[in-house]
Amino acid sequence: MADRSIAAGDTLNKFRFEFNGTAEDIGDISVLQGTSGIIAAATDVVEAVVLLNPDLTTISTDNHVFSGGSIIFEGATEDSFETTLAVTDPTADRTFTLPNHDGTVMLIEGAQTMTNKTLTSPTLTSPVLNTAVSGTAILDEDDMASNSATKAVTQQSFKAYVDNQTTAQDLDIAPDSGTAQSIDLDSETLTFSGGTEIGTSASSNTVTFATTSNVVTKTGTQTLTNKTFTSPTIDSFSLGTSTISGLNIGANGIIIEGSTADAHEVTLNAQDPTQDNVITIPNADMTAITTAQFATKGSHFAKVLALG
Repeated sequence: MADRSIAAGDTLNKFRFEFNGTAEDIGDISVLQGTSGIIAAATDVVEAVVLLNPDLTTISTDNHVFSGGSIIFEGATEDSFETTLAVTDPTADRTFTLPNHDGTVMLIEGAQTMTNKTLTSPTLTSPVLNTAVSGTAILDEDDMASNSATKAVTQQSFKAYVDNQTTAQDLDIAPDSGTAQSIDLDSETLTFSGGTEIGTSASSNTVTFATTSNVVTKTGTQTLTNKTFTSPTIDSFSLGTSTISGLNIGANGIIIEGSTADAHEVTLNAQDPTQDNVITIPNADMTAITTAQFATKGSHFAKVLALG
């Protein structure tokens, strides 16, 4: 039996010739031959290929059904690696249409780049958007006039809006005295300045005003120098070990409450002097004698002196 082969550039007639020779050689496909003993039509050629290749169950000029559920491609290099195109067992007739366009098939898995694609209602999980984003949902709107709840804004528009709002805002101050002020929040600084014996400090978002140690407080213990008190009320006055030089008491004298705080007080007063008078308190314990006591006890005092 002669060797027979078909080259890639051979014609259909060449294929018929070689195939008919093969038919004559093996003598088992005579049913495909016409009365002339040769394959007469392209349909016969297809049927002959089916008989010679049992892996191909059915071939027609329009479509072919692969019963195995997959097609294996060897690739340009005949080796142990192939690409298998497989389908899931269908529950109905399915049609996948290849577009009239050159390109690469996209896969669910794998990192691939798509160009000029429209995604309708997609769900993007942790997407990375590089270079730029555009479209009707991205607004370049410095005044945010559309007030949309579904559209995004560009970085430039966001910055322009914030800058414009900040420039338009100021802080109005109405002091107790002086002129009202308006601080431009975009370019000016509000300064807190203390006054006499008043200082300021700041920590975090808090500004504190505080007096210095030279200011007298209500409950503090402090020493006063060269001060004049007008009509003061002094409770539990004590000199301690201090010395008072030149104490001046006004016309109302000195009022002493006593041990019981009630409506009764003792007033130590002096008559209006016509000259400078000096009263010396002796260095001894004693009890003062009033004019009322002197009227009743004066005679007793004289008798004591007389009796020696």
